[in-house]
Amino acid sequence: MFPIKKKLKLIGSVLGLSTNKTSILCIDNFYNISTFLLENKVIDKTLQLSKKLEPLHHFSKAVAISYETSRIVVGFTKNSEGIVLNVGKNIAPITSLTWQKLPITNIVFSPKDRYIAVGGQDGRVLVYFGENCQLLTSFPPVSDAISSLRFSEDEELLFAGSFNKDTFIVNLLKNVQIAHMDFDSVIEDVVFYDNNTKIFCVTRDGKTITYDILKKSIISENLLGKYWLTITRKLPNEDFAIVAGRDNILRIMHLSTNTLIDSIILKHIGVTAMFVSENMLYIGYSDGVIEIIDMEETKEEMLKVLEQSDLKAAIKILQEKNIFLQLLNEYITKVETLWKETLERAIDLLAKNNIEEATTLVEPFMRDKKKKEEFDYYWQQKESVAKFMDAIEAKNYGQAYTLAQQHPYIQNTVAYGELEDLWEKCFTGAKKLLIADHKLNLPKAQALLKIFVNVKSKKEMITMLLNNTSKFLRAETEYKARNYGEYFKICEKFSFLKETSLYKNALYIGEQILQRINALENQANYAKALELCGLLASMVPFASIANEKIKTIENKNAFIDLYKERRLVEAFAMIEANYELYSLQESKNLYDEFKSSVKVAFEYALKGEGESALNALAEYLNVETFRDKIASLLKVAYLAEFKLNAPSAENETQNINWRESFRHYIDRYGKDEELKQVAENLGLLDVLEGISYEGNPKGYLNTIVAISLLCIDNQPLQSYEIL
Repeated sequence: MFPIKKKLKLIGSVLGLSTNKTSILCIDNFYNISTFLLENKVIDKTLQLSKKLEPLHHFSKAVAISYETSRIVVGFTKNSEGIVLNVGKNIAPITSLTWQKLPITNIVFSPKDRYIAVGGQDGRVLVYFGENCQLLTSFPPVSDAISSLRFSEDEELLFAGSFNKDTFIVNLLKNVQIAHMDFDSVIEDVVFYDNNTKIFCVTRDGKTITYDILKKSIISENLLGKYWLTITRKLPNEDFAIVAGRDNILRIMHLSTNTLIDSIILKHIGVTAMFVSENMLYIGYSDGVIEIIDMEETKEEMLKVLEQSDLKAAIKILQEKNIFLQLLNEYITKVETLWKETLERAIDLLAKNNIEEATTLVEPFMRDKKKKEEFDYYWQQKESVAKFMDAIEAKNYGQAYTLAQQHPYIQNTVAYGELEDLWEKCFTGAKKLLIADHKLNLPKAQALLKIFVNVKSKKEMITMLLNNTSKFLRAETEYKARNYGEYFKICEKFSFLKETSLYKNALYIGEQILQRINALENQANYAKALELCGLLASMVPFASIANEKIKTIENKNAFIDLYKERRLVEAFAMIEANYELYSLQESKNLYDEFKSSVKVAFEYALKGEGESALNALAEYLNVETFRDKIASLLKVAYLAEFKLNAPSAENETQNINWRESFRHYIDRYGKDEELKQVAENLGLLDVLEGISYEGNPKGYLNTIVAISLLCIDNQPLQSYEIL
């Protein structure tokens, strides 16, 4: 059931797990870093960072291991600094993270190690560039320590939660908060899903929550029980995630429905770390054990029995060999296909009171709670189905249809489908007779429809056919000529035509055209897509969606023109106003170009070269959506410039008015913790404390974009000229 391939053991609680090309990287709460060779799982390297410091809590999140760059970041108990280490031939420190004010409570890498996010007891979240570990940006503190941090897969969004239940999501590309949530539970961990538009959260009170970032609202909540859930990770099939906590249960959850799919009883209590790498799952526990699980164990065997539609054999494999194989797309598709057929047969057996046979038939599907509830529903209604079957057998179709209307579930039975087929056969036959010669064949048509004349839901259709044969003929003529626009206009005028199978066929054709439009749009063949949209717009039921499509495609054409002409201000404004433009390759190119410019600007900012940083971003200075991001980069430049001009004998010739320089900073960013730390390092904290003005964290929106904030010889600031 739970295919464990290997077990490893650390001294303390496993707080971090990851892999690189050759090794498994681990760290425990006693600051022991260990690596095991991937090939044979033999220990390779070890290093204890400190024997004197108080160990981290055995469920601490104050450590992180990178995904790709073989780095480890560690926070320490009662110490505000973090250390970054590289795991190569040796385990060696690279640098320290020093911008934290209080001890670290949470650290995470982004999926490709572009960023490192750090949260602390002071409620602050700081983001460092992964490449050089330099501070990139920070966010205003919340009122309690940070409990959870997680990046989106595209590395653009960062979720942060705190122990006071205050949570928010920031867009790092724009450096702005895009969502603020006040949940009634402490969020311990999250994963992003559905193209990073939603999050799945686990809480310390045993609840899972799904949240829509775009709509800014909770989708669903599911109380799993009185468990302290601590960690969640997405699985290779991204519709699913695993959830664990301080108990001994591993849960498989379906993300979009927020439902429990399965539970696995673990041999160890307290999951402290998890890592997923392709088909391998690594689980670390508070007792130091690491389990390595192959989630594709016996996959080939499973695929073979699925080909034979042998669901009983498939379930035996799940139960005895590998529970994770139920997440294979092949398994899910096969189960859904077989269930539809099986349920129809089971309903008919229930109607005939063959309860034991029906129960045996559906037994392989009863692992799925939803399917069990569905079968139970039909089982409870078997008496109504039996009456329906008796009515059909007696050819009392009026009563049969009345029962089907009163109990809609009857419409899922095979018998109801056969009854509808009989009606369609009689109706189509009568229609052909009347179209051929209405006067001569009227008695024959009436005789053919006689068995349904007492069926209330069919009586009107019969009357309409007998009295309006010409309307049916006209509609059929337009349909056969593929004049679908005209066909639907006729159906709108004579609504009884909508009850025919021909109308259903026409709707299906409209849906096919829509799918073709979607495919052409996806291929960026906008001219052909617009052409088909014109056809679809003439089909009344699809007019609204076709017009929306036309608007969307025209927007895409307009945006591409802006892109080609390099009209960035208008292009980015259009992206922000039309969410569907984000998926375009041209849009991705624009954001990638901006990211590249940010990287160059950041390098200048670290050197305190504000003007060079602005030159690197010159194309984007008038782009509204990037004002906050550019301001955050300039903040890095201004602080670096302050540090480079520290008071000393060497630069006494520069008549720097530090009080005025600090005030310029406060005007733009407020009297924040970063400025306080720099002032203290410069020995100028008394100067800063002498300024009673607290400023505005968003003051940069209303001040000039300055090349430098140093006030030299009491000269006014020099503004950067935006072309």
